[in-house]
Amino acid sequence: MCRGRIATLLIAAAGFAAVGCQPIDQKQAVGHFVQGQLYADSGDLDAALRELAKAVRADPDLSIAHAAMGNIHRRRGDYGLARVCYESACEANPYAFRPHYNLGVVYQYLSDAAKGIDEARDYLRRAVGVYVRAILLEPDDFEANLNLGACYFSLEKYELAEKYCKAAIALKPDSPEAYSNLGIIYDSQGRLYEAIKAYKDSLELDVHQPKLLMNLGATYMRQDRLTPALKAFELAVREAPDSAPAREQLGTCLYHRKEYDKAIEAYEQAISIDRESAASHRGLGVVYMTQYVLHPGNAALREKALKAWHRSLELEPDQQDIVTLVRKYTPKPGSPDL
Repeated sequence: MCRGRIATLLIAAAGFAAVGCQPIDQKQAVGHFVQGQLYADSGDLDAALRELAKAVRADPDLSIAHAAMGNIHRRRGDYGLARVCYESACEANPYAFRPHYNLGVVYQYLSDAAKGIDEARDYLRRAVGVYVRAILLEPDDFEANLNLGACYFSLEKYELAEKYCKAAIALKPDSPEAYSNLGIIYDSQGRLYEAIKAYKDSLELDVHQPKLLMNLGATYMRQDRLTPALKAFELAVREAPDSAPAREQLGTCLYHRKEYDKAIEAYEQAISIDRESAASHRGLGVVYMTQYVLHPGNAALREKALKAWHRSLELEPDQQDIVTLVRKYTPKPGSPDL
């Protein structure tokens, strides 16, 4: 397909017939673009796409029309088509910030939906490229810096992740999300005290963050600081009472504190919320088996542990340590307490 106005004029001047090329009509293209936007605003997305398609046929270099089509496809959740449209918008206008930013977002969505690690990382690398371009165009854009940091984090390039996350914080110091991301970056590098500070900075801006509270509790657990960990998990449960993972982590903390009855209660509550939680069934089995080891005459505890572990393995078979424990504690035929 012929693209630029210069190429069209050169061909015409040379006297050649350009097969498949259409003369550019900017006025007509803009008219279709405006009509497409009106349809989109009214919710008639099919009509909007038809008008925008006419716009790009009239002027293939009308970047805003390509971008508008990308917005509609993204709104519909069709990230593959959105990607194609945003790529065309960026090609048509390499100096437009928004299409580059939106293309980066779409690449991130496609990475999340990728079927394999290699495909996911390829999309992340593409996202990095367009976000870098976007930041060159608008260095002070908070979201672009934050998203670029997230992409570098997923690619395990922690120094660059930290750099752009801190740039985002400098642009928007009141963003709890940016401090939370910084905490995760630190956590992944084993910089636990720095992670805790970042998590607390985020909580000062917004205390209603159950997932962050779970991260904070897990970080305290890694330091064997069970009391502050317990407080963090209890706050997470208070903020998200229907969260099975929050109650499962609370159960794990209670188990390490040797509060076995409370741990069982937390795991059972997690299972009542999500019966498909392999982690909760596993944890419940660990508590019951620990009690059985402490009280070996109580075979009922062992049976409860084995039952919970069998269910966990049915949900998630790849738990070799639990397979080994099941074999170890399953009574042999003819055992006195069978």
